[in-house]
Amino acid sequence: MNERGPKPKPFECPEKIFWYLVGLIATDGCLSRDGRHIDITSKSERYLNQLKDAVGFRCRVAEKSNGRGQISHHVQLSSRSLYEELVAIGLTPRKSLTIGPLHVPDAGFKDFLRGVIDGDGSIRRWRHPTNGCEQWAMRIYSCSKPFLAWLAVRVGRIWHVVGGLHEEKPIPPRIHSKYTLKYGKLAAKVILSNCYYSGAFALGRKKKLARRCMEISVGWSRSKTVQNRASWRNWTYSRSEYRFSKEKAGVTEPEDVEALKASAPKGACGFDSRPRHESIDVGS
Repeated sequence: MNERGPKPKPFECPEKIFWYLVGLIATDGCLSRDGRHIDITSKSERYLNQLKDAVGFRCRVAEKSNGRGQISHHVQLSSRSLYEELVAIGLTPRKSLTIGPLHVPDAGFKDFLRGVIDGDGSIRRWRHPTNGCEQWAMRIYSCSKPFLAWLAVRVGRIWHVVGGLHEEKPIPPRIHSKYTLKYGKLAAKVILSNCYYSGAFALGRKKKLARRCMEISVGWSRSKTVQNRASWRNWTYSRSEYRFSKEKAGVTEPEDVEALKASAPKGACGFDSRPRHESIDVGS
């Protein structure tokens, strides 16, 4: 035995669960500086119990206060080998502002992205105020623009859909901008259909919303945010009076973040720094 002690026990869990866990930790988790512990927080105690069972840990789910009287729950995973794998993928302690592109293979990306959506994403449904039609949008939030830009490129390359990257300027005393990657109705349906497949582990309420979005009919026969028609050829089509804005961006398929910045029209997965609440909506 060397001076550093025994070799850490290898971390093992199903591949699909592993990449889901990576996505969840990337958005809603925290790596301790001790090189061993990973903390995950959620409002749902039941979900965290299901997660630790799926991953194979025997740790306890405990209550956690945010200092403003709001109670949530958290679980602390203890595994040096898991911690080292996460660092090798690109995660670090205090990552909220510094997280960037991660080493995620295409085969595991749909599970990774599902973890990201369950962690810091939203799936929203509402009625259009003028035409009364059902609208959907999927958003992912982050304080790191490079991370969302990387996600936009990977999603575009794998599923041929386009979203919008919007910046919310800080209001004092906050000093950092917040960023939102938004996908509209058709693009969201393509993404969610791939990520929330049958049998996939997911947060219950997000899975229900994803399923409802996947079941909706489409209101037009073409889209500027879905490049690959084969991905939605068999969708139920219901004719309606939707109109496309001429200002909405076309489709690009860059190979990396720099290419995305150079080639995308203003607002199409764009990096335009407009004042607060003045972003270009390129959702379908």
